[in-house]
Amino acid sequence: MIKKTIILSCFLALVCSAGPAIAGQLSADQIARLEKDLTPVGAERAGNADGTIPAWTGGLTEPLPGWPNEDNYRPNPYPNDKVLFTITKDNMDQYADKLSGGAKALLKAYPEAFKMNIYPTRRTAACPQWVYDNIKKNAATAKLVAGGDGVEGVMGSIPFPIPENGHEVIWNHLLRFPGVYRTSNMTENITYTNNRKMTWQWDQMIHHPFYDRNLPEEKRDIIIAVLSTVTAPPRDSGEGILGWDYINPAKIPRRAWQYDPGERRVRRAPNLAFDTPEKPLNVIDQFDFYSGSPERYDWKLVGKKEMYIPYNNNEIYSPRQDLDTVTTPGFVKWDLIRYELHRVWMVEATLKEGKRHLFAKRVFGVDEDSWNTMTQDMYDGDGNLWRVGLGFPLVAPEVPVTGAGGYISVDLKKDGYWLSSTTVGKAARGWVFSEKTPKSSMYTPAELRRRGR
Repeated sequence: MIKKTIILSCFLALVCSAGPAIAGQLSADQIARLEKDLTPVGAERAGNADGTIPAWTGGLTEPLPGWPNEDNYRPNPYPNDKVLFTITKDNMDQYADKLSGGAKALLKAYPEAFKMNIYPTRRTAACPQWVYDNIKKNAATAKLVAGGDGVEGVMGSIPFPIPENGHEVIWNHLLRFPGVYRTSNMTENITYTNNRKMTWQWDQMIHHPFYDRNLPEEKRDIIIAVLSTVTAPPRDSGEGILGWDYINPAKIPRRAWQYDPGERRVRRAPNLAFDTPEKPLNVIDQFDFYSGSPERYDWKLVGKKEMYIPYNNNEIYSPRQDLDTVTTPGFVKWDLIRYELHRVWMVEATLKEGKRHLFAKRVFGVDEDSWNTMTQDMYDGDGNLWRVGLGFPLVAPEVPVTGAGGYISVDLKKDGYWLSSTTVGKAARGWVFSEKTPKSSMYTPAELRRRGR
């Protein structure tokens, strides 16, 4: 009897310790909260106690004034808002409890280039009603599998509106609504503190089959299909990347290809993942702040906190801005960026024993209203802060979506930053969400080669 009791106790302990694999699947009472005290995506509807964060009232769902236009410029949704105050190196201690570790480091490292203009908080985030309907439906079935490295029981929605652990939060980021299909002429830029710069232009097509209701369900297990071709500078023109990510990468890992116009050949690229370097100041899984399988990290949900984060920053996407003026040494033109007080989920990702990655630890701040990752602090193996990331979600109320945005990563060791996925600069073109979704044959190695000629 004693042996049976011990065996049963060990079995129960193993089941309980496997929390990420059995989490999810909310009760009817929990799901009902999405129409009461929580928003349809799981954020707190109410504002905060002192009124600095307002209640969510539905977000922005009507086209901005002046939209559409010839260059796909989406204007500032709140042009009449005034700066409440500015956080600098000299006064940062007054606001320390509402700053990420990375923001504090940037204020100290680049006191002239990095300052934070704080504006009134505007809870603009919104999704189409059919996404909200899917969230309610899927909340009863969505679950983590493969120890948290994949998800099942969800289609076309954020899987875990009431998260219980770090894996669920990062999957909400990976599966947040970014639109169904979008195209752009995207800008990617590296700027060092000595003002040395490198810039690339990409023609980019991004399809999210996971959110495409016109596809049969068996083809909707792909989170994202990306087809990108370099258009500038001339030395790199024609290079291309094709990639597919799946909702269960433990079962179907990322599939990726590269095209080299010099060889006129498409090659499988299994190394386009995790910490493979992509440019001098970034690695592959820094795209979209975090992309790909979460398998190399343990994910700890720290909790929710109020934090000053970038928000409502359409000007960083403006094709009417001059790229050289925006990309100043140290950080992008600081008074172009708007910061607001929002509630974010804090998650710590710590490298698993026996796994390899440049970043031994990463700390994420994930916006409760949109599930966009807004801040990321990346640490080296010695525990030193290495890179600091800030996100700039695009506000496109005509979809509606707040997301699909750009981001910046500042490398504190190399004194430079990487700005990606924006459409800033007169050679760029703003994101388009209204084009017809192409056939699946568009996202093939053959098409990658054709576009690179």
